[in-house]
Amino acid sequence: MASTDGLSKKDILAVLAITAAARLAYYVSGVYFDASTLGSYMQFIDTELLVTRLLESLWYYHANPPILNLFTGTVLKLFGDSSTIVFSLTFHMLGFLAATALFGLTLKLGRSRLMAFILTALFVVSPSFVLYENWLMYTFPTMVLLLLSAFALLRFATTESTRWGFAFFACLAAIALTRSMFHLAWVVVITAGVFLVMRGQTKRIALFAVVPLLLVTGWYGKNYFLFGTFSASTWMGLGLSNITTLVVPKEDLAPLVENGTLSDYALISRYEDRDQLFYDVDVPAKAIPVLHNKLKSSGAHNFNYASLVEINKFYTRDALQVARHFPSSYATGVLISNRLFFSPGSMNLYFTVDNRVAASPMERFYNPLIYGANFLPQHLEQPHYGFSGKYRIEVNTGLILVITFPLVILFGLIRLFMMYRDAAPDRRASAIVLAYLLFNILYIYALATFLELAENYRYRFIQEPLMLVVISLLLGDLIRVLHRKRSEKTTKRLKTG
Repeated sequence: MASTDGLSKKDILAVLAITAAARLAYYVSGVYFDASTLGSYMQFIDTELLVTRLLESLWYYHANPPILNLFTGTVLKLFGDSSTIVFSLTFHMLGFLAATALFGLTLKLGRSRLMAFILTALFVVSPSFVLYENWLMYTFPTMVLLLLSAFALLRFATTESTRWGFAFFACLAAIALTRSMFHLAWVVVITAGVFLVMRGQTKRIALFAVVPLLLVTGWYGKNYFLFGTFSASTWMGLGLSNITTLVVPKEDLAPLVENGTLSDYALISRYEDRDQLFYDVDVPAKAIPVLHNKLKSSGAHNFNYASLVEINKFYTRDALQVARHFPSSYATGVLISNRLFFSPGSMNLYFTVDNRVAASPMERFYNPLIYGANFLPQHLEQPHYGFSGKYRIEVNTGLILVITFPLVILFGLIRLFMMYRDAAPDRRASAIVLAYLLFNILYIYALATFLELAENYRYRFIQEPLMLVVISLLLGDLIRVLHRKRSEKTTKRLKTG
């Protein structure tokens, strides 16, 4: 068994070696960093505005939290044509941090250096890890920040160090200001939980939490002041309609539109009738490009356009009404979203074809062995006002993923109860981290499968390393129980022999 006091230089070098070796192998096979997302993806502000009007554009940005565009805009302004190199270096450094944090967490909770190394290696060599690490989007940074927050919480709960306390709450704020699914309420609930389980540190915790909470609340308040919506994103309705409104045929929705239960937008497809979402708005004398330009300089639609604020409200209300009036259709949507959620994250259709092809040799072995999924994905009809056959999506539900998820949650909760009753400070710290991990695993699962139907596997990817940490603890317990029983049998045999 390993010492759990911290990471040694040898540990860090071992993590660096396996991470570098995996990167090199994938690079040789043809995986390259993809920054093509900047030009057309709805998550990004127009690149011209990021360079010429960064602060103004961020201030009037309501579509998503600000960190992704703040980061990309800063890099574009400072490095220009060399920006892709900087993006790549940054994401690969984040990958090393994620691997180090995962190793540290599995070492501490599993108490086996060999197991920590194996689980870390399995994650960093996975096609999903490498493909997301080479894709300019908020998915990979969110996963890294979640791991870093868990590691910081572990160190804070163990040492009560000021710097680790600040680091933990700073990570919470960074996550909430990167992905809108991590709502202000998520930050508040976790902060309240830390107050509850570390009652002797309430004043210090308040000091650590106040600035991060103010930053996140300030962003929500800014959106309320400017746009009348106390949120980090004005896209909730667009996502919610995928799993509700679009599962129901138009002929079943039409009567509810006619009697006023649903708005006219219930019959307007966000995919096929996009121009109707970008209707003309009153433009002030001093136009603000990030709000009043329908199109980006690339020709793609600007999903921060002013009309989207009101349209999101219509889509959200309609989606909730549809779920209430057509519960069986909503249940069908949830079933499909679960099939997608428990599929390998590497099947993301938004990766470049070249990167997917380069990663496919590893998928041939990794998907069946680790996920219990087929090497090649199947195709499933994507609902678009019922099942009309217009759209198809990839699905590759992994049997191992489906089976292990409830088992890990169940045994994790049982173990949490047992650990929290342990008075030892060292075990109490592990219990606090385990509670944090389980809460986030369930939180991500709930939002990813009940509120969205599209790329649910992307949500599971950010959850995957958290699951590995919980698995390390459960496996460590099992190994120690088996070792103890074998020692007892050996002792008994010697005494009777």
